[in-house]
Parts: sequence; C-alpha cells; structure tokens
Amino acid sequence: MLINGLLVFLGGGIGSLLRYIVNLVTQIYTFNHIGTLLVNTIGSFLFGFLIIFAKDKNEYFNIFFLAGVLGGFTTFSQFSYDVINLQNESNLQSIIYLLLSILLSILLAFAGMILANRILK
Repeated sequence: MLINGLLVFLGGGIGSLLRYIVNLVTQIYTFNHIGTLLVNTIGSFLFGFLIIFAKDKNEYFNIFFLAGVLGGFTTFSQFSYDVINLQNESNLQSIIYLLLSILLSILLAFAGMILANRILK
C-alpha cells in the first residue's frame, strides 16, 4: 500500500509538471484555454493506449502511469473552470470548447486503444 501511494505521488508530480509546461507553452503561443484541451485529449489518447499496452504489465507500471502520471496530467477541475470563463466571454465559445473536449477525449481514447491493439498483434 505504501509503495502504491508513493508511485501515485511521484507519477502525479510528473504529470502535473508536464501539464504546467503544456499550459505555459500554449499560453505563450496560442490562446489560454487550448492547454487544458490539449492535456485532456492527449491524456485520453495515452490512457486508451496504455490501458491496452499495460494489461500484461506489472501492477506498479499501471499505478504509476495511469493513476499517477495521467491522473496528474489531465484535469477536470481546470476544464470546468475554463468552460465557465469562456461562457463569461461567449456562450458559443464555451459550447464549442465543451463539445470538443468531450468528443475529442473519447475519440482519442478509442484511437489509443485501437493503436495499441494493432501494435501488440
């Protein structure tokens, strides 16, 4: 139990740092809310891929990467905050962002699973 907690803690720190870097870079080169969209959709793809890739891996691998790194990398709370902020600016932007985030995340998770299945065959 202690090892699992440490793996989630370390992985979460790495994931959070990666999310911070993506958000920082996207704020410099694009508009503010694209960073959260990127981390959530990339994270969904990686989760879909790793859930298939890691099914035969060590339990610690899954805990570190799926619960830790990807748990720290993706963020529902920031997504919710972004939707509210965009709604204050424009209802249309808020709706587009909401739909893109949900649909792309689901599609990319599915794409990750398909890719992992093809690679492992």
